[in-house]
Amino acid sequence: MSKNRDPLALSPNWHVDCTLAHELPDDRVVSSRFLFNLPFGAVTMALLVFFGLKLSTDLSLRFEIANSARRIADSRVEVASIKQMQREYTVVAAKIEHAHALARNRLFVYHFTTQLGRTRPEQMVINSIESTETSIIVRGTLGESSERATLLIGQYVTLLAKDPDIGPHFRKDGINVTSFDRNRATDQQNFEITFVFGPNPS
Repeated sequence: MSKNRDPLALSPNWHVDCTLAHELPDDRVVSSRFLFNLPFGAVTMALLVFFGLKLSTDLSLRFEIANSARRIADSRVEVASIKQMQREYTVVAAKIEHAHALARNRLFVYHFTTQLGRTRPEQMVINSIESTETSIIVRGTLGESSERATLLIGQYVTLLAKDPDIGPHFRKDGINVTSFDRNRATDQQNFEITFVFGPNPS
């Protein structure tokens, strides 16, 4: 038997090669698929980021709209409250003005009555004084004959129109005898004098 090495003999450091080379994937195919899917992944990621930003903006806008609507509702309540207060103030102011006008009118009528008593003829008796928003009506009697009473009442009206404490409060030519007749029961002359207020009675 030859001492040459047997080609079928096993070397001391041998192992079985279990690699199935023909079944392993090709490195080039894997690289090609990765590079092919990479753009699609990037586009998908970009779309996700874009829609995320849009969603965030939409939610922020909705919040701002809701917040604005709440502020508007609060403002409407405040405006309604202010308008209610203004209406109440207007009513109170009107009442105060009315009370002031009444007080001023009463003071004027008192002063007016005093002036009438100071300037009236001795034969004249004043029976009533009626005050309205536009005029004052004085009624009374004169213990004189018709002709003499007519003269006295005419002079008295002229005197009142020129009186600085009476005339300026009334319209020009607004102090007139509006009624004059004889009272047969008392043989006196009944009269009525109307004083018409001017544009700004005080």
